[in-house]
Amino acid sequence: MTEFQYLHKNEIYPLPVKSGYLVYAPLSSLVMSLSADEVSRLENYLSGTANDSEAAELLAYIVNERNNHRTIISKYSPEKIHKLTILPTHQCNFNCCYCYSAEGRENKSLSMETAKAMIDYFISKKRTSLSDLWLAILGGGEPFLTPQLTARVIDYACQKAKEEGFNLGIGLTTNGSIYNEELAQCMIANKVSLGVSFEVLKDIQEQQRCQYDKVVPVVQRYMDKGVDITIKSIITPSNVHRLSEMVNELYRLFPKVHKYKLQIVEDAVMFANLQEMKQFYIDFTNNFFHAEEIGKRLNIDVYVLASKYVDMLIEHYCGGEMCLTPEGTITICHRFSSVREKGYSQVVYGKVDDNGIVCIDNERFSRLISHDINAREICNHCFVKWHCGGGCLAQYSIYNDEQLAIICEWTKKFTKEILMRRLTAASGEGVM
Repeated sequence: MTEFQYLHKNEIYPLPVKSGYLVYAPLSSLVMSLSADEVSRLENYLSGTANDSEAAELLAYIVNERNNHRTIISKYSPEKIHKLTILPTHQCNFNCCYCYSAEGRENKSLSMETAKAMIDYFISKKRTSLSDLWLAILGGGEPFLTPQLTARVIDYACQKAKEEGFNLGIGLTTNGSIYNEELAQCMIANKVSLGVSFEVLKDIQEQQRCQYDKVVPVVQRYMDKGVDITIKSIITPSNVHRLSEMVNELYRLFPKVHKYKLQIVEDAVMFANLQEMKQFYIDFTNNFFHAEEIGKRLNIDVYVLASKYVDMLIEHYCGGEMCLTPEGTITICHRFSSVREKGYSQVVYGKVDDNGIVCIDNERFSRLISHDINAREICNHCFVKWHCGGGCLAQYSIYNDEQLAIICEWTKKFTKEILMRRLTAASGEGVM
């Protein structure tokens, strides 16, 4: 039987700290510092063994905030999916050392007819009652190797959203090595957010991606044009101790860029040694918060997904997606884009057929989307489950149980650190 079982049943989680407990109610977005005695009073009141007016008052406040503050968006059917990912091509002009789609490289691109059929299906009042949708254009390969196709996909999706009355956000990701004027104008006209995968430090870029001297002037051209740019860096053992340096260098190179996403590398071979993997995640946490503070001073939002997910409630890690591959198949995750890749056949749940009809296997979709907070018993009493959504499906295909446990433990510790910092910043508000 878990400690504080009645608090846990009410989605209230006491987390031990030196001074007592950090009490977190994720569904209410409340965090407070309580003594061991105060936590026991809450537990006893909920168990029915004590009549405590102060405990009752605090619990009523938490429940009231829960009802007014947050809504959990469930993704139980394709009509609830708000994100369409389109992979224009399997071609790429880079050979990144950690690329998850390297096995799928080939000279093959998506047809515009297939893309239009998928967009017509996705951006439709017949499919969904959602008002806000998102289109992501990724690799796969490098989307800027098919610039006309990519621009046409963006233009068509925006026109379709306007006709159907949807709010459509668009993100486009590139390795930053190709400048294309048509795409620059298209991005500006359609308010596209451009994500550039770039390691910032020259020695790390050359080690992990290459072509530093080619990328920097291309990104500067897009930046000077007024394109909204987010820089995205993969964090590996080679640069985990240099996060602060990376933020300062980003500001020097691209002073107009104000969003910097850090993404922890996913590589089972690189992390075959469990002790080294544990230490890497400890090092990331220690260095992240220093880098984040530097970013605040420079007006750069330095983040990792886990730091953003604290402010979200999710049942499924990525919310689920419809990912259209160059073959015209639909997968639950853009990390699987080619029949050549391990695990691809397990995540396909639809296709655009030769007649332009979108075919969805609802049974397979339901099975895949069920990888969520309810899938594992270990998640039942975890305070971070509403922010990690049960973990990333792609990671489950990459790592073994011991490696996944390290990521799980890091997610909890990292989230707890964020909560503690927020409580400190709020000067101890919320104490009973």
